[in-house]
Amino acid sequence: MPKLPLSIFFILSLLQLTAQSKLDSTLRVGYAGSEPFVMAGDQAEGIALNIWKEIAFNAELDYTFKPYSSINEGIVAVQSGELDALVGPITINSQRAVNIAFSQPFFDTEMGILAPVMELTLWDRIKPLFSPNFLYAVFGFLMLLTFVGFLFWLVEGRKYPDEYGGKAAQGIGSGIWLALVTMTTVGYGDMAPRTPLGRFVIGSWMIISLIMATSFVAGIATTLTLTGKSEKTITQLNQLENKKIAVPNYKKVIDNFKSIGGIPVTVDNVKEGYQLLFEGEVDALVYDIVPLEYIANRTSKTDFRLSKKNINPQHYGFVFPLNTDLRHITNIEILKLKESGDIDQIISNFIK
Repeated sequence: MPKLPLSIFFILSLLQLTAQSKLDSTLRVGYAGSEPFVMAGDQAEGIALNIWKEIAFNAELDYTFKPYSSINEGIVAVQSGELDALVGPITINSQRAVNIAFSQPFFDTEMGILAPVMELTLWDRIKPLFSPNFLYAVFGFLMLLTFVGFLFWLVEGRKYPDEYGGKAAQGIGSGIWLALVTMTTVGYGDMAPRTPLGRFVIGSWMIISLIMATSFVAGIATTLTLTGKSEKTITQLNQLENKKIAVPNYKKVIDNFKSIGGIPVTVDNVKEGYQLLFEGEVDALVYDIVPLEYIANRTSKTDFRLSKKNINPQHYGFVFPLNTDLRHITNIEILKLKESGDIDQIISNFIK
C-alpha cells in the first residue's frame, strides 16, 4: 500500500480533528416550519423538534436552538455556515440538494384536501336532469318515438283509417301512441298491428325499445344516485376545476393544480391557508396531511371535511452543510427511531 505524502496526511488529520471538535462543541441548530412539526411557544417543541431532541440525546450531542421565520431563511443560514443543522418539515428535493445535504427522511407525507362541508340544495339535486346531455337524450328519444309512429302509420295506419283517425296527423299520433304502449309493455289492447309488415315494424320496435329503455332508465338512475348525496363538499381533485385553492408555495404543486384547471393561491404555512379558508377567500386548502389533520382535529368536524387523496407524496428531512459528519450520525439515529417505532409515537402524540 503506497504511503500518503506527509502534507496530505497532515491535512486529512486536521480536517478530521476539526470535524470532531465541531461535534464535541455545542451545535447551532435552527428550526422553522408550521405546526405541528414546529410549534411556537416558551419551549420549542413539535414533531420535528422532538425527533431531533431524541437524536441528540441518543448521540450525546450538545446544541442550542435558534428559530427562523421560514425554511428558506434557515437553509440560507446553513449554507452560510451560521448553522450546523436545520430541523423542521423540510421537503427533500433535487433543487435544494445542490447546495446542502439532507438527512434520511424522518417522515413520508402526502397532501390532503380540507374543504367546507356544503349541503346540496333542491336545485343541486335536480340540476343534472336539466343538463344539455340529458335533455338531448330525451329529445332524441322522443324523435325516435315519433319516427316509429310515423313509420307504423305508413305501413298500416293508412290501410285502416277508421282505426287510426283517418287524417295523417291523427294517424301518426295513434302510431306514436302504439309505439309508446309497446315500449312500456303496458299492452292496453286498443290497437294492434294486423298486417305482416306492421307486425314486423312493431316487433322490431319491441326489441329496440327494450334495449333503449333499459339504457335510458339506467342513465337516469345513475344521475339520481350521483345527486342523491347529502353534500357537495370538495373531496376529489376533479372538483377543484375553476376553484380557488390555498396551496404551499412550491412550483411543482402550483403547476399541478393549474394543470387541472384550479386557481392556486400560495400560502407560507398551514395557518395562513386555514385563515383564508375560514374567511371564505378560497374554496379549499391543499396541504401536507399532518398539518391538515392537526388543524382539522382542533376545529368543528361538522364545518370542514378532510380528505386524504395521496396528492404529491413528499419526504421530510433535516438539513446540514455539505461534507459534515453530523449528517451520518443523524441518519443512523433516525433509522433507529424508525425501527423502534418512536417516530410514529411522536407523530401520533401531536395529531390526536
